[in-house]
Amino acid sequence: MSEFRKGAVGAVVFLLTLVGVEIYFFYSFLTHGLLVKYGYSVGILYYNLPYLLMFLLLLTVVSVVIAAIVYGFVKRRSWTRKFSLFFLIWAMLWPIWSILVWNYIIEQVILLVVYALLILYLLSSFAREYFRNIFRYGKYTLYRREVVLKSGKKLTIYFFSEHEPKSGVPCAMPEGYTVGINPRSNMPYLEKYYPGVYKYGRYTLYKKRVTLESGKTLTIYFFSDHKPKSGTPTGMPDGYVVGINPRSKMPYLKKKRGFRGFSSEKVVIESSDKAADSRNNRGEKDMEEKSRKPSNVIYVVNKPQPGHVRGDWAVRSHGKIFSHHRTKQAAIKEARKIAKEREATVMVQNTDGTFGMGFKPRTKKR
Repeated sequence: MSEFRKGAVGAVVFLLTLVGVEIYFFYSFLTHGLLVKYGYSVGILYYNLPYLLMFLLLLTVVSVVIAAIVYGFVKRRSWTRKFSLFFLIWAMLWPIWSILVWNYIIEQVILLVVYALLILYLLSSFAREYFRNIFRYGKYTLYRREVVLKSGKKLTIYFFSEHEPKSGVPCAMPEGYTVGINPRSNMPYLEKYYPGVYKYGRYTLYKKRVTLESGKTLTIYFFSDHKPKSGTPTGMPDGYVVGINPRSKMPYLKKKRGFRGFSSEKVVIESSDKAADSRNNRGEKDMEEKSRKPSNVIYVVNKPQPGHVRGDWAVRSHGKIFSHHRTKQAAIKEARKIAKEREATVMVQNTDGTFGMGFKPRTKKR
């Protein structure tokens, strides 16, 4: 039997014993106990209003206290142990009083022993284990289970369950964790708590570092409504604000207007919905183009060379300038010819200095 079930069985036995003892106490009190000792009976209570009200008050107080103790045991409230101890100590005064002034000594000694046993149970490790701090999230309870890996290491697993599992014990929330919700199953789970993490609605901002073939390291920021396979939660980087993709309604980061801050690392912003975010698609294709061999790319650039006027268009590769042209259309036409011969891709420079996605000229079918 697990520790959890042992504690539950002990709690049930305690409550049944307590309720039974209190019922018997009132029965003996009315039939042959202290009430009879002082010359009263049940019939007299009906005609003596003050004594009747006093008895009803005592009965009401005891009933409310018993109900509170039962509620505390069922809900596993931390105050229940101390509250029950105070009540049992107060209840022990009645059999002690009866032993001192009445003849039914054995009966009262038995009641006194039962109260003492109930107090010992509340002071035992079983009761402390039963009332330890247990974390609950709605109808789910947090459980802890230790598993042994093939390497021999012990690993502690935390999980939520609506009912009692086959293995595992209820536990408190471990430090450094918070509750997350699985968007598919709506089940709670534990995730590490990162102070200063930026959240936008149900989305959390993550970052991850990727290393390109050239050896450069990029930091990518993206939003996600669930825990991704890679990446750690992070705060909002300086100089960025949140934008909303009009198609997917997903948040993404974009630079503030007029921000000229300096960053020691190169940053790439992407949305968690890559298929719907056209900006992210362009970024991926740009990275693919950059990773191609230089000999397979022909550039059309709008950068003046020495001896030429501003506005000239040049057709070049990484290591060679092929020609200069006055217009962009003429430069693209020449770049197409060279690209067909080399089976290369043409990339045209935009007005802001960046390059477009590029195109590969079609070869004529033979």
